Amino acid sequence: MQDINRSRSRVRMFRHFSVSSAFATLLIAFSGTVSHAADMLGVYEENQDCAEERVLKKVSKQIDYQGRHVPGVPQVDILDYYAIHQNDFIPEAHKRPIARRYCQASAALSNGETRTVWYLIEYEQGFAGVVGDNVEACMQGFDEWNVYDEACRVVRSGVGRN
Repeated sequence: MQDINRSRSRVRMFRHFSVSSAFATLLIAFSGTVSHAADMLGVYEENQDCAEERVLKKVSKQIDYQGRHVPGVPQVDILDYYAIHQNDFIPEAHKRPIARRYCQASAALSNGETRTVWYLIEYEQGFAGVVGDNVEACMQGFDEWNVYDEACRVVRSGVGRN
């Protein structure tokens, strides 16, 4: 009788261990996934890419270039970014082979002004389409030649595009 109780105890312990380890495995497997949020227009991924330092450096570099090379654009430095958020995410799909993330931030400028910056991250579209991601940025009032259309429309959001 005592041997039977020991056997049952071992079976219970094994079942408990199996369930616990299966749960832990699932938890680990899904902990690296990106969360999704729904809005009225669809589902987009939420993550911190908009606030990554490497992305913001590319944004600053583009805005600095415009200030130094485009007549009529003030030469200012971006001192800091705040209120950074994602406006839209368009995942890679059959008709859209490039995943795009649309971001917005407020930029504190060296002349004391604050301006809105919109930027687009195109995944895996860096140098020769291989190295890194491409970032396109437009600051309110800095697109004198309408490269990004009126009021930076091209980098504001991808909603309604194919």
